Amino acid sequence: MSAAEIAAQVLLWAGVAAQLACCVGVWWTRDVFDRLHYTATASTIGPVLIGTSVVVTGGAGSVSGTVQVVAAAGVLLLLSPVVTHAVGRAARRMPRDGEAGP
Repeated sequence: MSAAEIAAQVLLWAGVAAQLACCVGVWWTRDVFDRLHYTATASTIGPVLIGTSVVVTGGAGSVSGTVQVVAAAGVLLLLSPVVTHAVGRAARRMPRDGEAGP
């Protein structure tokens, strides 16, 4: 195995481990705000590591495939904080048990 293949395997398994850790974190926590931390991490770290693994192995097949992988990772990195913030604001505005709505 070449160094690129080893690096790709390490990146791939690190991405899978990050996703699994985030899934366990979402399952384990009880509060929506605590869960947001794990979902935000799951939508940034794991896909970036897995996408980097695809680029390193040349699995995208061509330059346009590599550009697509990089673009997908970039969109996730840019939009994940926006979505996390929107969900947090919506959760904060939701009435809790026994409270009147806004």
